[in-house]
Amino acid sequence: MITDMPRLDILIYAHDGRGLGHASRSIGIGMALRRLYPSLRILFVSGCKISQELIGDKPLDWLKLPSYETEVVEGKSKGITGNSMFSDSDLGELRGAQINKIVELYRPKVVLCDHTPQGKHRELVPALKASGGSDTQWVLGVRGVVGGVPQAKSGLARQLFESHYSELLWYGDSFVLGHEHMHELRKQYGKDPVECGYVSRLSEFGDHRVATAGSAKELAATVAIPWLGEKSLMFVKRLARSIARIGSVYGAWHIYVEGADSAELKSLFSGLDYCRLERPSGRRYVDSLLTSRSALIYGGYNSIMDVLSLHIPAVVVLRKMQDNEQQIHLQKLRLAAGNLLLSVEESQVQENELTAALEAQMKGGVTATATEQSEISLDGAERAAQQLYRILQEAHR
Repeated sequence: MITDMPRLDILIYAHDGRGLGHASRSIGIGMALRRLYPSLRILFVSGCKISQELIGDKPLDWLKLPSYETEVVEGKSKGITGNSMFSDSDLGELRGAQINKIVELYRPKVVLCDHTPQGKHRELVPALKASGGSDTQWVLGVRGVVGGVPQAKSGLARQLFESHYSELLWYGDSFVLGHEHMHELRKQYGKDPVECGYVSRLSEFGDHRVATAGSAKELAATVAIPWLGEKSLMFVKRLARSIARIGSVYGAWHIYVEGADSAELKSLFSGLDYCRLERPSGRRYVDSLLTSRSALIYGGYNSIMDVLSLHIPAVVVLRKMQDNEQQIHLQKLRLAAGNLLLSVEESQVQENELTAALEAQMKGGVTATATEQSEISLDGAERAAQQLYRILQEAHR
């Protein structure tokens, strides 16, 4: 009988879509749990396509669900038909049934969910309702700047949290962001959030700090464009011209971009033999960062934590979204990190401005002091893992 088998200790769920922030945070916490408490039974569940690359060789097991797909129209994210050819609403129902069955079979003692109590398309609701009479503890983890996400601020989110969740973790740092976002979470969910600090998945690899200290900076820059939005192609054209102006004087360029195999993107970098185009990846991207003078990244939580953890000067590209979450977050971070992070707007930056920003970072124009950098808490994965272990112990003594 399945009920005679040992129960899963902690199930971690992250919904997926355009960016990697939800999956990366959750994987980082899973890695920390496996490192700190190796005897615990941990399982990560998501539709994120590159989960295995993000996990690398760490002993974190996972289940792949059919992926959600989204597109951005006039700064607003919108669900579309996924690669399984089901609509986002149909996938919400199908994934809801899958997650419900997973919870039924594995009987987790604790479930950690990222971002919203109900999931992206209410896929957590069936499992929440079915586990109402069980002793499973549900925990919600929320990024530093929540942003204007309707699902997170809805009445349904509050009702589900009050009915089913026991704890609220905040993956932010009050030194950087102040207490405003914790106050918002307390108001929304009626619960005091536990401040964990920023979750940096790279910090859980363990070898990157040593590698960074001893690595020769052979690359001019690592460029990461995880997905192409409304204004991205025009930006990439400007980027290609900026790279052509700078040339290979600082080294080669590794460019990780969605659609790297397309003829259109290849043509933009034709003749630039010091540029290498690849699809977004996990460990290869990290290896490039380790030997780069600088980076060009988009302003998502995951990408910023990567460069902060490696202390790499970066140009941060900000997309125009309705809630301005990235702009708000970076403005606060720059007060702590100084010129380690320079920002440009994807839809407005001109070639001269972009070229100047890239050259400034490749020349090492970093003004953040060691004290300032060290005060940014990047230990959120470990602290979240410790909180989950506390919840596990308290609930099942």
